[in-house]
Amino acid sequence: MLDSPVLTLNSSMIPIDICNVKEAVTLQILNKAEAVKVDENYVIRSQYLSIPLPRVIMLLNFHRIPRKKVVYSRLNIIYRDDMRCQYCGKRFKIDELTVDHVIPISRWDEIPPSKKPESPNSWENQVAACRRCNAIKGNKLLEETHLKLLKQPVEPKYMPYLVISKQKAKQYGWLEFLNYNVRIIEAIQT
Repeated sequence: MLDSPVLTLNSSMIPIDICNVKEAVTLQILNKAEAVKVDENYVIRSQYLSIPLPRVIMLLNFHRIPRKKVVYSRLNIIYRDDMRCQYCGKRFKIDELTVDHVIPISRWDEIPPSKKPESPNSWENQVAACRRCNAIKGNKLLEETHLKLLKQPVEPKYMPYLVISKQKAKQYGWLEFLNYNVRIIEAIQT
């Protein structure tokens, strides 16, 4: 129970982190946070204290929104592309998507330097793709297929600070607080 997640908001009620119950209760006891939403069905008790289980806390003296560097990763490519196959345009769950090299690594040397990104493993050469479209494209260049990109892949300037599954947000009662700085996804992440 002490390791259950708790949504942490800054003093402007913007989601900035997820901590656990133990950390949330500690912040409350130190008067650095207050509970915004609690689960009355569970109470944390000590000899002198009785605190309802916090689900959402607000930091009292923290006004900033932490900056997050956009890190190049498979998952962030999928998030950048809004969990949408960049060939067929359909949205999928995370575990149903792959990341495709627009210019296949095995064909990289065939393309003149002026017509390709600096690296095959880059924001500009990778896109989210469903398994079907990725299999159709295979080792081919785009002009050798009937496939077209929805949009040119680029490095994103901003990514939401938190990524939370809709199921988790519903389970812990967070949905009403996730209006800014958060990407809500359908997939269950393990």
